[in-house]
Amino acid sequence: MAKHELAQHNSVPLKRSKLSLQETPAIDPPIFNPRYSDPAFSKPFNAAFRDRLVFKDDQSDACLFNTPYPAASLPNFLESTDYLQKLREELLTEAYFHKSNDLYEFYQSEDLRLSRKPHIAAFKNAIYSQKFFSLMSSLTGIDLDPSIIDLNGNQYHEGCYLLCHDDDIKDEKEGRRIAFILYLVDEDWSAADGGALDLFRCDETGYPVEVTQSLVPVRNTLAFFELSSVSYHQVAEVLTRDKSRISISGWFHGPLQTKLVSKTMPFTPLESLAQDISLESLLNPDYLSESAMTNIGNVFLEQSSIELQKFLRPEIYEQLVQELEAMGSVEGAGTDKALWDVVMGPQHVRRYSRVSQGNQDHIPSTLARLQRLFKSKVFEAYLTKVTNLTFLSANTELRMFKKGDYTLLHDHALERNGLDVLFSFPHMSEGTQEWEESWIAGSTHYVADKANLLTLYPRHNTLTMVLRDEGTLRFVRYLNARVGESRRRELSAMYAVNEDDEDEDEDEEDVGDEK
Repeated sequence: MAKHELAQHNSVPLKRSKLSLQETPAIDPPIFNPRYSDPAFSKPFNAAFRDRLVFKDDQSDACLFNTPYPAASLPNFLESTDYLQKLREELLTEAYFHKSNDLYEFYQSEDLRLSRKPHIAAFKNAIYSQKFFSLMSSLTGIDLDPSIIDLNGNQYHEGCYLLCHDDDIKDEKEGRRIAFILYLVDEDWSAADGGALDLFRCDETGYPVEVTQSLVPVRNTLAFFELSSVSYHQVAEVLTRDKSRISISGWFHGPLQTKLVSKTMPFTPLESLAQDISLESLLNPDYLSESAMTNIGNVFLEQSSIELQKFLRPEIYEQLVQELEAMGSVEGAGTDKALWDVVMGPQHVRRYSRVSQGNQDHIPSTLARLQRLFKSKVFEAYLTKVTNLTFLSANTELRMFKKGDYTLLHDHALERNGLDVLFSFPHMSEGTQEWEESWIAGSTHYVADKANLLTLYPRHNTLTMVLRDEGTLRFVRYLNARVGESRRRELSAMYAVNEDDEDEDEDEEDVGDEK
């Protein structure tokens, strides 16, 4: 993979609002809603927060949710709506940087502590004030460090999102204790616009399994929740074209009450290679001649990857697709789950569907033949011939990604190094023939040291081979609403490579350089 020389993604500032603001003298900090510091509110709120109970204040409409973990919503948080509007206007004149990777797609300002705009500076001073820290401590009972706070402006436009994560960043003594968001969205923001703050319930192993609480952004509302190893949450994809999800967010830090706990995720054991079947009966003959295999090998040697379009015989691929459609494998027929019957998680690592071991008998015959081919000795020999690698074992799975699915780079799901082999047979929405790169969704990215080395898109009847060596990782980008009813369907395999082969290749390259 190191042989690729593809451009690294750079953060690009978002164009500022045309509104031009002049520097003005410092103004007084904003006033927080006095109801929230009233002991008649703070004492019962604190008791409910501490005991993990539901709380609702009729006077302010403030809410405390107890599931999946304590999270609060404080409406009308700032007293002055005029100040709120000016704060929003100044926030829109900040420089925003495009943040895009496997986990998120949104725009973020620089640290707002650096801003000299009067209303932003006044808000920063208010957040840093002893009065505000006392308020948050009285509401939550958590000991907070007033010397440490993070503060940024965020904009989520159509298609932006932040996938499942826990924000639980800490060292041995101190870490993030509370996450907070002040919403500056339009007055008419609704659930249909997307962008909800989704909170995940965890299973007995501590992994997120489903969203059980969604908080729709409301202007001038402060939302906050306690951070822990199970405080998994996400910002749902923004669906509206006409509005932006504008907010100020940050974290309060404080001493930890518990020691760090490292969680690991079990790995699926690799499968043995199965009995041989015929290459000629399935593969395009253009890829079976000696000259073709030599050409494939030369490209692979140079690039560590290759894409073979029209990989199966045309009649075989047509038969494969027809069999899937005949069994109603699209959601409209209600049988997606009948074939791809297991949803893979946990959601802070991945979300897609696969065909379980118990559902193998339901795989259509042509696809089953292809799966057997991927496990066969004859296909292993073919791969060895075109890659000059030998293999120890293989693992295969039939996967399906639909809108809302993804995989992430995460320490809980590190893959073994090896040869990734993937055959793609996507289902496209009505009226769409090919996967559109403009969707910015559903592509596979190979990355190393934060640089994007290679991007692959789902293509009809296409096989890709990529050698993933030390330090190279991959993820499937979140499938956003632009994909519609299109599905990324594939037979995915990972072949464990005999490491001696790679060492020999490196030795040969070194000798060549000396010559």
